[in-house]
Amino acid sequence: MNDSQQGKLNMNAPSQDDLARLRAIAEQGRNAPLLGGWHLILWGGALALALLINWAVLEGLLDWPHYALAISWFGIVLAAWAASAVVGRRQADEPGAHSVGNRVERASWITAGAFLFTLSVALLVRASLRGGQADWAMFTMMSPATFGAYAIALHASAVAANNAAAKPYVLVSLAFAAGTAFLIGDPLQYLVAAGGIALVSIPLGLTHLSNAKRAG
Repeated sequence: MNDSQQGKLNMNAPSQDDLARLRAIAEQGRNAPLLGGWHLILWGGALALALLINWAVLEGLLDWPHYALAISWFGIVLAAWAASAVVGRRQADEPGAHSVGNRVERASWITAGAFLFTLSVALLVRASLRGGQADWAMFTMMSPATFGAYAIALHASAVAANNAAAKPYVLVSLAFAAGTAFLIGDPLQYLVAAGGIALVSIPLGLTHLSNAKRAG
């Protein structure tokens, strides 16, 4: 390689200043606030309500047939999904919406939701076909599975966005996963799960909203 060619390569190579700017932009994007606050609040409220209805029916506080639980679950989840979709469309062009952290957050929660939906449908079909009380009781698996999905999605989002505030909620989710698994078969499980979902979702959602407002 002659001196002329070497000089052209050096001219085309990025300078240290260019590399520093690129690193700063990448770090700024990585530290962009997470925009999932409203989604956490919506889904936290919806799931807590569905769990409270479950508990009230099993304790005899609501005189509903047991199949009404499935109807209430799917109705509440459908309403939360529709509201969440509207929020998502409004956030599409917000600053930081396409940062690594927010893309990981969206992907994590979409996958977590798909897992929980698939599991609930499978359990519903199984119980409908078999019709036994024990088959309907399999729905008690949903609470530990939900907290497990929460822990995974929250941890992935927190690491991707360098968001230390979310990490304690991962441990809280794991604690409620263990607690609700221990309570399988006891109506109290639904009351504990409702409190856990609200405790994880609503304060963290409000924190995300506050962070996004300060950054915006």
